Amino acid sequence: MNEFHKNKEYFSNGNLTAEKTREELNNGLTLLNKINGPIITFFGSHKVTPENEFYQQAKHTAFELGKRGYAILSGGGPGIMHAANSGATEAEAPSIGLRAELLEEQTVTNKIFTHELSFHFLFTRRFVMSIKSEALIFYPGGYGTLNELFDYAVHMQTGIIDIVPIICVNKKYWQGLFDWLKENPLKKDFFIDDTRAMNLLHFVDDFSDIIGLLEKSRQRKT
Repeated sequence: MNEFHKNKEYFSNGNLTAEKTREELNNGLTLLNKINGPIITFFGSHKVTPENEFYQQAKHTAFELGKRGYAILSGGGPGIMHAANSGATEAEAPSIGLRAELLEEQTVTNKIFTHELSFHFLFTRRFVMSIKSEALIFYPGGYGTLNELFDYAVHMQTGIIDIVPIICVNKKYWQGLFDWLKENPLKKDFFIDDTRAMNLLHFVDDFSDIIGLLEKSRQRKT
């Protein structure tokens, strides 16, 4: 039987836990403040290969955004993350990889990053991945991707962080999930209090839709 010890380690050594959290946030924010231009963050499955259509789409999107002056940020792993950073590298744009050190199977050795950091805590990593980004682009993925998607949506819904476009690529992939949300939590008044929460997310199929959303978002800020 496995012995559980992680939680006890964190709460029994509160000063060490707080110091590690502070260190990771400081390092992450210092890195972000070195990036002068706008940042776009990519999310999605770490399992897709370069032959996969979503990998190719993400790489193309990152390349085109990089050519338009955007820095590209990802979780620094394989799959969609690798696609985004590879596209940024080909566009000669800033390519930021924020790795999760405990996810060893997601290590990338390619020289596709201009800036990179490693994080122990996923919550500090997630904060840094979004806090300076002008949009969050989600490609198809599993538990981790869905967890990130709804975490950011809740933080925007509650006003903890500023609202930026959350862009879900491939309408067919996301359709069933959001049909269920509208039919159940929203319709039955359980956990989603109004349609404004649903409107935080945008569903697209091609790059022109992404650019259109980014331009509208920038116009609202000026």
